[in-house]
Amino acid sequence: MIRINQFLGFCAVCSVLAFGKAEARESAAIRASGHINIGVEAGLPPLGQYDVRNELAGYDVDVGQAIALGLGVEPRFVTLSSSGRIPYLLAGKVDIVLGGLTRTPERAQVIAFSHPLYTEQFAIIAPKERGISSFTDLLSGMHQFVEVRGSTAVAYLREHAPEAPMLLLDSYADAIRALAQGRGDAMVDVIEYVGHYLPVQSQVRWTVIRGFAPPVGEDCIGLARRDVTLRADVNHMLEAMEQDGRLEAIYRKWFDPGSAQAVP
Repeated sequence: MIRINQFLGFCAVCSVLAFGKAEARESAAIRASGHINIGVEAGLPPLGQYDVRNELAGYDVDVGQAIALGLGVEPRFVTLSSSGRIPYLLAGKVDIVLGGLTRTPERAQVIAFSHPLYTEQFAIIAPKERGISSFTDLLSGMHQFVEVRGSTAVAYLREHAPEAPMLLLDSYADAIRALAQGRGDAMVDVIEYVGHYLPVQSQVRWTVIRGFAPPVGEDCIGLARRDVTLRADVNHMLEAMEQDGRLEAIYRKWFDPGSAQAVP
């Protein structure tokens, strides 16, 4: 089943390549146009969200603005979902894509990745009343997961908890709402993202369990594989931002240990 799903996903990506008829934009073309199209997920705080002025804000927005500044162009943000990140990139709708994009061998077959931005860690999120205390509790198939389409957690669970049923939804807000409504029992995903949604469902006492899995992987900026010059430019900018502390400052700004994602 896992191989079939991976094959179907690969075919879907290939269809975008075959019929999208979009040219990948290298750095020179981006500079000539005066703007860079940056894919971000607007419903994934702290990476992307709308602020009180209804403007896009978040870690990915700050990083995207820094990349645009380094290229000397205007950033134009394109909002998308987790499942749309790679198709948008391959169809030429965006020049680079963020949105918590974890580097995986399967994705590396069809897109390129920048140097890592940060490392992700999975956690189990569940209403306390479900009585879930470890990942082992979820292996019997008696508990249903609620997950987001296109996330790395889906592939992880299909491999490590193949007996468990799974409800797939389109956004983290929908997934947490479904858990609060009793439409599922638990969710596995990156706690730095999902934790920001838990206070919204304040009527629920949440259990958050960490440490059952190694680091998920490294989050990177996604680029078209043919954009060799753009990838080199982006990596050069990230290296400079890492050396002068700007990248860490952006991370600290949005991933504050005292904020909502640090649910005990």
